[in-house]
Amino acid sequence: PPAHPAGRRPQGAAPPLGGALTQAQTQIAPPPDVNGLKKDPALSLYAVPDGDVKGRVVAILLNDKVNAADLLTILQALKAKGVHAKLLYSRMGEVTADDGSTLTIAATFAGAPSLTVDAVIVPCGNIADIESCGDARYYLLEAYKHLKPIALAGDARRFKALLNIDSQGEEGLVEADNVDHHFMDTLLTLMAAHRVWSRAGKINAIPA
Repeated sequence: PPAHPAGRRPQGAAPPLGGALTQAQTQIAPPPDVNGLKKDPALSLYAVPDGDVKGRVVAILLNDKVNAADLLTILQALKAKGVHAKLLYSRMGEVTADDGSTLTIAATFAGAPSLTVDAVIVPCGNIADIESCGDARYYLLEAYKHLKPIALAGDARRFKALLNIDSQGEEGLVEADNVDHHFMDTLLTLMAAHRVWSRAGKINAIPA
């Protein structure tokens, strides 16, 4: 006989994925169309963009000798909006920034998937340190496929080739030589819209 009666879960078991929506969830309004693209019905539980990003989570993909000035600007801008920063690297421990300061890693690229964050930032630094890292590359591909805003500073823009983004860039990608207030304001605005719907036509080609 089965371990438990059909239609019943053992006490304490997690509900099945894709289970019935609650009454409150069914009342959430979808975001407006972006550039004429319709919302993917498989991604239907996002609130109307209201500009409030408090409580969101941003992954910062660190590299050896990361630019300390850029990182400080990132962290200050996120903190001011109540956004949580998650410092990620290829291994646990610490990373040394270009000014000699040490940064404690919160999780590895593989240990904190991009599905758990709302946006991804790659600050400038020794990009070669992570450019050939499979976990870092997969992290960005997965974030791109799931329509998360992505921000690349300085040499981190080399990751545009991985994402098949041409030199002109595209909506949903923030890029600059250095991180400044405009860079962060642009990213926060994208985060308020929850997803980069204009990217939806490209995601089927993403190997993630």
